[in-house]
Amino acid sequence: MDLTSANFVSELPWILNEIASSCFVAMDLEMSGIPLSIKQQGHKSLQNHYQENKAAAEKYQILQVGLTICREDKESGSYLLKPYNIFLHPCLDRNLNVNRECTFNGWSMDFLIGHRFDVGKAFSSGVRYLSRQEEVTTHEVAARIWAPSPPTEVERKLPDVEDIQFVQDVRFKINTWIAGGKTRGTPLNIYLRLDNEGKARQGLPIEVSAKHRWAVHTLVKDEYPSLKARGMPDCVQIEKRNGGAMRYGQRMEESSKRIRRHVGFRWIVEALVGGDVNLEPSTFEPLLPEVRDPLIDAKALTERLKSRLKENRPIIVGHNCFTDMIYFYQCFLGPLPDKVDEFISLIHETFPIVIDTKYLADQDWDAVNSSTALEELTKKLAKIRTPRIAIEHTFSKYLRKRNVHEAGYDSMLTAIAFLKTATHIEEGGKLPKGMRGHIEHMSLRLASALTNPVQDLFPSKGPIRRRGPFYDFFDIEDEEQGPQAEEPVLQTSPLALADTGSKEITEKVQNKLFIPRLGSEFWHTYGNRLCAFAAFERTVYLGPTEKPVNVMKKTEPNDVNREANHEKVVKTGVLIRLD
Repeated sequence: MDLTSANFVSELPWILNEIASSCFVAMDLEMSGIPLSIKQQGHKSLQNHYQENKAAAEKYQILQVGLTICREDKESGSYLLKPYNIFLHPCLDRNLNVNRECTFNGWSMDFLIGHRFDVGKAFSSGVRYLSRQEEVTTHEVAARIWAPSPPTEVERKLPDVEDIQFVQDVRFKINTWIAGGKTRGTPLNIYLRLDNEGKARQGLPIEVSAKHRWAVHTLVKDEYPSLKARGMPDCVQIEKRNGGAMRYGQRMEESSKRIRRHVGFRWIVEALVGGDVNLEPSTFEPLLPEVRDPLIDAKALTERLKSRLKENRPIIVGHNCFTDMIYFYQCFLGPLPDKVDEFISLIHETFPIVIDTKYLADQDWDAVNSSTALEELTKKLAKIRTPRIAIEHTFSKYLRKRNVHEAGYDSMLTAIAFLKTATHIEEGGKLPKGMRGHIEHMSLRLASALTNPVQDLFPSKGPIRRRGPFYDFFDIEDEEQGPQAEEPVLQTSPLALADTGSKEITEKVQNKLFIPRLGSEFWHTYGNRLCAFAAFERTVYLGPTEKPVNVMKKTEPNDVNREANHEKVVKTGVLIRLD
């Protein structure tokens, strides 16, 4: 499904609900530029690799985000995928009085356009967003603009006698206009400079006109809160403000509402990272008809949804996603640290569990001699028939057409690749041989149109009915699943993949119908490891620091034996794989 400025608001509550009930979210980004050195030959240290990507992320923008939200249906033994393709508007709204610089790299844009990327759509219908820092800045700017000023400030900043006389004349005109009861009629036009007959003078220097234009606006803001001033080509027009006078607090409240509307896509970001989804209950009212319980209002639903988003931090799945993580953090969450070790800690705190399908693929063949690109990986996995994967009919865009290097399409392929590698990867990191074909063709055969209407929101005393999107909000447990197991070791483990001790689920995992439950050896072996092939270290480990050792590189002395070169060594949160 394409998300644009036209449908984002209406789809937002449904997306947040899907994230709250998901078992993982696959993500892909398309940027306006990447470091040019990425295309050059030769390896570098992980720190240098990070610094190059950091500089690029601070310069370029994310133009498109692909999110494929995956929900595990334990009853049918299948996975339901909902792929979203979201264009992001690179610019900020001018009404916020804050600017954002937009930069485009020629090679990157040529590549995207060559894959039918519509750059104009980002500007014409892209979803707006504010980063956390931009939101703070816009509030600061609004507070500065609307802060009360001493009545004499205008006169102080216009020290010339003639300028002071101009302000006094304008004040007299406004008072006369108000006293005459004309505020509900024709607006009052204040020309930028008056002659002795009260007519606008012509041919004045621009700086003089700008100075007096500022004087009129400031005078109205400071002394006439019930009025508003609007700039016109040759005058400033003053009219009565709808709703009467607005004091500082009211103006800031109005500004805050405008800023919240422009947070936009970052509400989804906050849901993914367990942040503050501080939306009004009215946002979630469209979900109420699906609840089918008249006793549940929007406020109760909102609180339960926010609570579930905090509890159910989704696993993030990407393909070769180290660079994506750098851009994602810089674009939405905050400034990047200078040291890669500090960045690794930030990302692990932001996304407790991350899977890189490129790292999974690299376990199966020599990365030097075989491609682990997403398309090549999908070819390898095409003939694997389990687990069962379905795509809801309203999200069937990619079942009809391949859109390579469209973020939504690539995120869907990443989700399918993860499901198949996670269920079939064997002990020792090998996949079954002979699995070749095209996964997009395979997905056409496997995917089916599913609809899962919401049956119930709160636990029912009667028989348990088929699960709907709100089912997992409440601790409903199938009687056949047995007692609830202890929480997995992972501190913020998603409930959807928690090991409940169910024999039925265990059998499905063993039969390669479900991905392994959290806490299993799979997650300890493959979780939180990201590929960084441009660096000597080759693999980044997101997690607690293990025993520090010296970094070993391919260029180090020959006295290191071949077997040692294939060992995995951990240094301060970085997994170093030596080939």
